[in-house]
Amino acid sequence: MKNILIVDDNPQDLSLLQTLLNKHGYMTTVAANGAEALEKARRERPDMIISDILMPVMDGFTLCREWKRD
Repeated sequence: MKNILIVDDNPQDLSLLQTLLNKHGYMTTVAANGAEALEKARRERPDMIISDILMPVMDGFTLCREWKRD
């Protein structure tokens, strides 16, 4: 089963996407910002990351650069 990391600072969007993906058989992990997502991704490597761009602490662009660097 694919594990998808969802990153968004909007709780409603995060919940909606998580519910939709779970109903289609995906395992999901959620994070509220890029820094939290990077920590979670380093502990348990996701198969895919779906990320918002504009977020506090670490934005989506920085998250992608850091994840690629890892």
